[in-house]
Amino acid sequence: MKRNITLFGMLAVAGLLAGILEGCKGPEGPAGPPGETTVVNLEGFKEGINCGDCHNPDTDTTYYVWARKYQWELSKHFFGGDFERSQSTCGGCHTTEGFIEAASGKTVTTHVDASPPGCFACHSPHSRGDFSLRINEPVTLNETVAGSGTATFDYGKGNLCAQCHKPRTLSPLPDPTKTAATDTITITSNRWYPHYGVQSQMLMGTGGFRFADYTYTGNSNHTDNSVIKQEGCIACHMADATAGSGIAGGHTMNINYNENSYLLNGCTVSGCHTSSGFTVDYIGASASLSGGLGTHTATEAYMDTLHQLLLDREWITESGSINASSGSPLKIAPGAKAGALFNYLFIEHDLSKGSHNTRYALELLKSSIQELRKL
Repeated sequence: MKRNITLFGMLAVAGLLAGILEGCKGPEGPAGPPGETTVVNLEGFKEGINCGDCHNPDTDTTYYVWARKYQWELSKHFFGGDFERSQSTCGGCHTTEGFIEAASGKTVTTHVDASPPGCFACHSPHSRGDFSLRINEPVTLNETVAGSGTATFDYGKGNLCAQCHKPRTLSPLPDPTKTAATDTITITSNRWYPHYGVQSQMLMGTGGFRFADYTYTGNSNHTDNSVIKQEGCIACHMADATAGSGIAGGHTMNINYNENSYLLNGCTVSGCHTSSGFTVDYIGASASLSGGLGTHTATEAYMDTLHQLLLDREWITESGSINASSGSPLKIAPGAKAGALFNYLFIEHDLSKGSHNTRYALELLKSSIQELRKL
């Protein structure tokens, strides 16, 4: 009994002390350090989100997260995106962290431990609770030829791709009006081109150098096709592959299964090409420009011809690099002839061998060859 009384007494004293201490609460201490800011939780989590909605231990028939993760690991975004370019000047496109900052309107900062452009670059599934595209707004493309002005890329879902597949600036700009013998352009870098993201320009039919005395007739059907205007790059590059045919499309974003086998499922949908007899070397309405050759065959043939003409003038090296540096600049007169060099690199860096915009690519090549063959 005495032992119980002692125990109750101790509990009473403890309760009294707790009340006194609660009543004597001091000022709030300083805020703790910020939470972890990895890509996974950089933007927080939507209230009520369930991990199992996406990270399903069974068969995922909603988002196919695992399947798309493995597809992405076969994409150039994963293995060829140069994500070591993580400094503030490049990281906005070469890293997921930088892309999120740029897309959020923030200043892009340097990230030492950066990751390649992946799921969280294009989507914000944790904060939104779905896989909607992070950006849908039209994209302004830089002026890359003097007098051409900027352009607005508005191709639906493809606007997300064009956030990075767009040109950077270059200096000096090639100028079609510099046709006098005394007009000289001085190139001081072997990187005299608007970087490698010219696909948006090529699809639109802008950004190439047009010579004043050549008649250009427009673009291929891709530029204004209703399906491509809505889906953009996704229509062809992210089409579902045929089961059992190999790995392409989807989040690989590859248009080909292997070197000689192409994914054409996105090309033969309603409103585009018919499946009967269609190949990636299709020429169609641009046959008069190609001598009847297919798109890839004709583009490569004209590129070989232009390469040799540029090589003969010693404007490029055998490998195709510009033969210029700050210590040994390349001077071209009349300055407008440099447009042939510009077009060569423009089409080379587009990487589609004319498929994105066949008519535009072939006319840029033909006019460049014609210009360099003048006496």
